[in-house]
Amino acid sequence: MRLIERFLTVARQRHSGVQIDLEGWKVRALNINPCQTNSYDCGVWILAAMIAVLRGRHVTGLHEEQMSNLRHYLRSLVLSIPASG
Repeated sequence: MRLIERFLTVARQRHSGVQIDLEGWKVRALNINPCQTNSYDCGVWILAAMIAVLRGRHVTGLHEEQMSNLRHYLRSLVLSIPASG
């Protein structure tokens, strides 16, 4: 839940229209069926699920073959963050 709180903080800093209140939120699985057949996309699937929740959706709508594109997109977002110091 802390990570979602952090994402919300960043989203609110970048977009004034983000109005999500975590009061009463409960942590639960979005999908109990396996989404991947490989052993290396676990984290990307978790991030995809978090993105879906932050966009107000219940599922990602993504397929395994799209994980590479999401991974590259997330990498570009991380690299666009200015370095501090």
